[in-house]
Amino acid sequence: MLKKFALGLMAAALLALPAFSAPVFAADRPVELNNGKLKDNRMLIPLRDVAQNMGAAVEWNQKLQTIEIQKEDIEMLLTINSKKVLVDQVETELDVPAQLINNTTYVPLRFVSQILGASVDWNSYGQAATIVLEGKQIVVYVEPVKLLAAEKASAARLKQLSDKLNEAADVSSIKQIRTYFKPYFTDRLINVIIQNKGLEYNYTFKDPVTTGSYRTKTTGSFLQSLDIGHDAWETEYIMRDTKIIKVNGVWKADSVSFTKGRIPISGA
Repeated sequence: MLKKFALGLMAAALLALPAFSAPVFAADRPVELNNGKLKDNRMLIPLRDVAQNMGAAVEWNQKLQTIEIQKEDIEMLLTINSKKVLVDQVETELDVPAQLINNTTYVPLRFVSQILGASVDWNSYGQAATIVLEGKQIVVYVEPVKLLAAEKASAARLKQLSDKLNEAADVSSIKQIRTYFKPYFTDRLINVIIQNKGLEYNYTFKDPVTTGSYRTKTTGSFLQSLDIGHDAWETEYIMRDTKIIKVNGVWKADSVSFTKGRIPISGA
């Protein structure tokens, strides 16, 4: 009972982590932001959060409606509702202007590659942009949406996907891997499983800790945790984070990632 309680607390803590910070138990994981916007088929990113996580200083001038960014010896100045950006006093233009949405400044994803020199990648399945600069990695997800119960993956479907992921941990005994998993996984995940001959870790997870969280009407995720060992002072756990997408009206697993960690035992 104590183990279940500890794992439940750990899962709740993960879900409650601020969007602008990386999980404390996984320092090597990228920073994840959950407040990106998709507008007119363009990905807009929160400027301050992204810039500061890249090591830049950001100052907002309410009166002038400007944002000044300084990174090392480079200075940039943007103005709300203007496409013009001054980089070391040299003017350049964005494809769409900087925008103020709910008191947060947003710029197009292209800004970080065009102005900051970062590499960017857009995942249309996961509705996420990955930004890499000087070894730092930031993943900006499109802001989650609220769905009706009928629009979400049912508890039975999530359990079904979980059971199939357990089977996919080791596929050495499965002959027709693609055919077997096609009703449950996307081609992208199946390709990874075939290439790696299974998943990264071979653990059997039970029911999902979460009932699913959704970023769009066709993308979401669910978390699971498992106690894999403990001593008198700590419990060792592993978490499985499964990204799901809706394909032709059917929810399927699209990618899987794992996180290992330890939590102290209360009173130890």
